[in-house]
Amino acid sequence: MAEKILSVFIDESGDFGPYDFHTPFYLVAMVLHNQDVDISKNIDDLENHLTNIGYKQHAIHTGPLIRRESVYANDLM
Repeated sequence: MAEKILSVFIDESGDFGPYDFHTPFYLVAMVLHNQDVDISKNIDDLENHLTNIGYKQHAIHTGPLIRRESVYANDLM
């Protein structure tokens, strides 16, 4: 029987300090991926969607998105 592998990716963004209207949220994101399941199509779909909304070859960074910095300043949340 082949060994099963579960990958876990965890990322956080935000500030535990006093409330600031520029950064009102603290986010924790987790992705659990069974390595036996091919997610290539899902990744391709995400990259195509990002390209369609004007973010070709763009990495998503939640901190600047939450704070509506630079390229995210006019995006809807």
